[in-house]
Amino acid sequence: MVGTTSILTSLLPVFLIIICGYGFKKSKFPGDDFWPGAERIVYYFLYPALLFSSSAGASWEFFSVASMVWAILAALFVMASLVLLLRPKLTRNDTSFTSVFQGSLRFTSYIGFAAAFSLFGDQGLYLAAVFITVMIPIVNILCVMVLVRYGGQKSGWYWIFTTVIKNPLILACLSGMAFNLLGLKLPAMAENFTTIIGRGSLPLGLLAVGASLQITSIKQAGYEVIYACLLKLILMPLLMWLSCTLFGVDHLSTTVAVLFAALPGSPLSYILAKQLGGDTRLMSAIIAVQTGISVVSLPVVVALVT
Repeated sequence: MVGTTSILTSLLPVFLIIICGYGFKKSKFPGDDFWPGAERIVYYFLYPALLFSSSAGASWEFFSVASMVWAILAALFVMASLVLLLRPKLTRNDTSFTSVFQGSLRFTSYIGFAAAFSLFGDQGLYLAAVFITVMIPIVNILCVMVLVRYGGQKSGWYWIFTTVIKNPLILACLSGMAFNLLGLKLPAMAENFTTIIGRGSLPLGLLAVGASLQITSIKQAGYEVIYACLLKLILMPLLMWLSCTLFGVDHLSTTVAVLFAALPGSPLSYILAKQLGGDTRLMSAIIAVQTGISVVSLPVVVALVT
C-alpha cells in the first residue's frame, strides 16, 4: 500500500518538472532551437534505451503478465468502441472527432514512466514496459485508422503499417521482451550503459512535455475538450480498473495499469493530427487541459486504486 502523502511526494515533482519545461520554453531558455532536438534524442535514443532495459530485465514470471495483457486489451477496445459509438454526440465535425478520439486513448508515457518509477521503483518500470509494449502499437493503429477515415488527408494501409513498425518505442519494447524471453542477459557494462541512458530520458522527456504545451489554444477550445477530459481522465482509468479486476490482475500490476490509463494525452497526438489532417487546434487544447487537470486527478486516481 502507498499512502496519500507518499503518492503526492512521488507525483508532484513529476509535474513540477513539466512546469519547468513550460517556463523554460516561454522564457526562451536555452533557446527555441533546443527543444526539437531534445524531443528527437528522447524519442529516438534515450526513451527506447529505457524501454529496452526495463523489458529486457523484467522478472515476467513474478507478475500476472498474461492477465494484465488481456485486461489492458479489453479496456482499450471497449473504450475505443464506446468513443466511436458516441461520435455524433461528441463533436461537430469529423476532424474534431479525430482529436477527441486521440485525446481519449493516447497517453503521455514520459509522465507514466517517471510516476511508476517514483512510486514503485524498478518493479514499476518493469510493469510500465509491459503496458507500453501492449498499448503503443494498438493505440497507434487505432488512432491512425480513425485519422485516415475521418481526417482531412487520406493515406493507405501501407502507410499505417510502416508508421507502426518503424516506431522506435515499439521496436525497443519488442526487442527487449524477446531478449528476455530467450533467456539472454546483457553484459554488465551494456546493462549499465542502457540503464544510465534510459534514466536520462525521464527528466528530459518531462521537460519536453512542458515545452510542448500550447496554453493559448485553450481560449479557442469548445465543449469537445470537456468530453475528452471526462473520457480520458475518468472513464478510461475506471474501465482499466474494472478490466483488471475482472481478469484477476495482481494489485501492483493493476495500480500501474490504472496509473497509465489515467495519464493525460500525448504531445505526439498533435504531430499525428498535423500529418493526417486532424484538428490541431483542438488537439493542442486537449493536451494542455488534460495535463493541467491531471496534476490533481492522477494522484487521486492512484490513491483510490491503492
